[in-house]
Amino acid sequence: MENAIFIFVFFYTMYYLITGFSTYCWDTLHGKGLITTFSKHLSDKEYYNCVLAIVLSLVSFFYLSEIVLLLTAVIKKEKNIPWNVDKVKLIFNDMVRGYKLTFMANYLGELIGKIILLDVFWKIQPYFQHLSLFTTNFAWYSWVYAYLVWELSTWVWHYGAHRVRLFWCLHSPHHAPEDLNTTVAWVHFFAEGFYSSAVQLIILMLLGVQPKMLLVIMAIETSWGTFIHAGERSFKKGRLGILQHLIITPSHHRVHHAKNPLYMDTNFCTFLPFWDWLFGTLQPQRDEVKLEYGITRKMEPGNFMDFYFGEIVLLWKDVKNAQGLKNKILYLVKPPGWSLESVEHTASTVRGNFLKINPALGVTSRQLLFQKIGRRL
Repeated sequence: MENAIFIFVFFYTMYYLITGFSTYCWDTLHGKGLITTFSKHLSDKEYYNCVLAIVLSLVSFFYLSEIVLLLTAVIKKEKNIPWNVDKVKLIFNDMVRGYKLTFMANYLGELIGKIILLDVFWKIQPYFQHLSLFTTNFAWYSWVYAYLVWELSTWVWHYGAHRVRLFWCLHSPHHAPEDLNTTVAWVHFFAEGFYSSAVQLIILMLLGVQPKMLLVIMAIETSWGTFIHAGERSFKKGRLGILQHLIITPSHHRVHHAKNPLYMDTNFCTFLPFWDWLFGTLQPQRDEVKLEYGITRKMEPGNFMDFYFGEIVLLWKDVKNAQGLKNKILYLVKPPGWSLESVEHTASTVRGNFLKINPALGVTSRQLLFQKIGRRL
């Protein structure tokens, strides 16, 4: 049944991706499309929209190119097998492993989201705006400040999603795919928006960010947040040269999605790495540690129910079996991997034990700077 739904969702999504992108490219070649969009925003001095128009076009290109590249690699791998039903099954199974879970998660999230997930930002924003400690204006430095506050709010909810088990249950489907590509950006548990939006909005409103600024900031966040999910098939290294020292790159986000002990619970920011750097969660990709994507528990391959609801089921079992209200609550708020008997399976413990054996791999620019300041003091 799941495979039948996947076939429908895959061709439905691909149809709209291909027709929409090809039409846009055709219009661009004839002086419309991207050219019209870019020119309009340029004349209106909306320079950020010029950049977003290019980024969104590239994102659509990467969606399609990664799928084509995977399909080409699969066909090439099975080139010695004559075309028959068995070969089609092999190709289909590889496509299922690569895209079934992300396509279905996107479809479910879109469907349920449109029915019950209201826009939390705009529904509860009036209740918090009057609590602002101060109010910003629309000067250029206010925009810089606003984006830094946005990234802080992103860091806070994202950190909480990794360190509080209840929130991890909502966030884990985004980390479950074992093949990283731009479609992974689609994967979010439909109820996660209630948590993330509420946390972000409280921080943004208290720190005086203007609600009108959020329209621009969220556009940048969505565009760049999709782009950094590009996998090795699109960008082999993904470090983007000197930009890796200034912004979050696909390489940074690959680290975030990796389950290697060195990479666990790192790189929570989306565009600017400032808060990751300040809070000590910025981890560069190391060539010595090959990226392994997914979550640490074993999942049944291709099982969408386990992929989407598996962590919730496991949490429910732990809470149900725990004795006493206090222990039940602890299972909800403690980190993933925590139990009444041990903390050895939590990410902080696993990563800490790894760094005791390999301390050089965890050295960051922040640590080097603090060490240098310490020696001078």
